[in-house]
Amino acid sequence: VIWWRRAGQSGSGSTPESATGLGAMGQVDLLMSPHTEENWLQHEMGFVVARKHAQRLSQIAVVLAFILPLLALWSGVSWAILLIPLVHFVGIMIERWLFFA
Repeated sequence: VIWWRRAGQSGSGSTPESATGLGAMGQVDLLMSPHTEENWLQHEMGFVVARKHAQRLSQIAVVLAFILPLLALWSGVSWAILLIPLVHFVGIMIERWLFFA
């Protein structure tokens, strides 16, 4: 949760030279300039939805990945313990989706 808040507030601070490690050799020219328009991949992977609902999805990810598995462990119910890996996996997948969105 702290990482999500800090990532949303931080600036880039990176240049093409620092990103490639070739700054000592001179200026790095970009093959293609960055773009801000929606592309096919962003549309297909639902990144627009992820950005629109990022706060709610991050809450769901924390609940599924951490809180529900811990509650299932503490409950001691055998069938609930069997669901822990699946619930945790879904929560982590939502978090990864948000990371790339």
